[in-house]
Amino acid sequence: MLQSTLLRRMTIGTALIAFIVGYHPARGEAASKKPNVLLICVDDLRPQLGCYGCRDMISPNIDRLAAEGRRFTRHYVQVAACGPSRCSLLTGRRVLRSWDCWAEDRRRKQEPERPVSIAHLFRRGGYRTVCIGKVSHEPGGTMPPEYRVHQVPFSWDLALGPSGEWNNPWRAFFAYSNGRAYNAVIRWVKQEPPRLPWESADVPDEGYADGLIARAGVAQLRDLKARSGPFFLAVGFYKPHLPHNAPKKYWDLYDPEKIGLAPNPFPPKNVDPAISCYPSLELTTHYQWPPGASHIPDVQARNQRHAYFACVSYVDAQIGKVLDELKRLELDRNTAVVLWADHGWHLGEHTTFGKCTNFEIATRSPLIIKIPEIPQPGKPAEGLVESVDLYPTLAELAGLQPPTDLAGSSLVPMLNDADAPGKEGAMSCFFRGPHYAGTALRTDRYRIVEWVNTRTNQPAQVELYDHRTDPQENENIAGENPEIVKRLLRQLHATK
Repeated sequence: MLQSTLLRRMTIGTALIAFIVGYHPARGEAASKKPNVLLICVDDLRPQLGCYGCRDMISPNIDRLAAEGRRFTRHYVQVAACGPSRCSLLTGRRVLRSWDCWAEDRRRKQEPERPVSIAHLFRRGGYRTVCIGKVSHEPGGTMPPEYRVHQVPFSWDLALGPSGEWNNPWRAFFAYSNGRAYNAVIRWVKQEPPRLPWESADVPDEGYADGLIARAGVAQLRDLKARSGPFFLAVGFYKPHLPHNAPKKYWDLYDPEKIGLAPNPFPPKNVDPAISCYPSLELTTHYQWPPGASHIPDVQARNQRHAYFACVSYVDAQIGKVLDELKRLELDRNTAVVLWADHGWHLGEHTTFGKCTNFEIATRSPLIIKIPEIPQPGKPAEGLVESVDLYPTLAELAGLQPPTDLAGSSLVPMLNDADAPGKEGAMSCFFRGPHYAGTALRTDRYRIVEWVNTRTNQPAQVELYDHRTDPQENENIAGENPEIVKRLLRQLHATK
């Protein structure tokens, strides 16, 4: 028994070290190359995927990646909103409000000593760094209206926003077919005629922007292969972000008669919905919405769920193109692949279509990491992890020294052993308008949420959900469990 355990540990350690130094048993020699990184970012993707146990979702390419790597079943973002979630990922810090945490860095004339992002760290470490699509908050990684200045300075050798017939990255992000675009509150596209928040045009994959992003990703892999040096390639796909537009063939994968409604389309018991829930304003006010703001009848709810499902299958197919090219070029032998989603998405749960809450459904998102020769491929890691953990993880895999003040912890032990423990708690935060700040802590069993009135700095509401008995978070039991609340609030405050 002891000998078997020791041999197993040696095998795990050898596999990981072999990856870090670029060893490929198939070639029988150590390569001089540093390991590459392919970071795939997906917008608004909840873990409703085949590999996460959802039989209704058609996602074969992401499922294949999970079967070959490590799927983290309980990964939590720092904020259930695009901008601050991505800031947190790229800086390794808990950025809880800012959509653009690099404004001051862009005014610098010289590089600061401390890297401003993980891409900056890799670039400084000799990597060619390339950004395609939405990795930071700005589509294409550049600032409008000129799209020449990188949002994240000192970080990318190249930042691309493939736009095709949409002419610029923001129009491509809100793309409808035939070069059209619309969003009522984004000034780069709001002058267009109003459109519904879904479309299913009979077009090829390149008929919407994610097809262009996949094509650019394939082209960059070929270029990086020809250059021979190590690379950090980040590819950010737009879907399933609103508008939920996808080619008709992906809509046709799903029978609309079989698409049901959320099992809990109501607020949890014992909460103030005005604080805890989100009134679906992005869906019902940023686009043409005949039922009226925040009103989502069942017919429209089913159609919007259908649209979301189609977008997931569409983006899955685009991810597959990039992964297939990585393998065809044999770059997969020395590349760490990370698939990360910036947050989850309500599809009717707790009255909400959207993100912007502190519930499980919004703060939990997919995270999959694949490294060559990973031990226990396909075995999920059940421990609690956070988005801020990716920075120290990738730095360790590449043998780079990250800043010492990062908020996260390396996930390498969980790549070594899927049964390795995760964190004691994962923290998320969301601000409800100008008056309420909500901070959540997910522990192994509970989720606690503390809301504070920012005008008075006094507690406004505390929520406690027991995931052992209430995994859908339908009943706030804080009032009847004061000792648990007290203990978890201490833990929450210590995590901040």
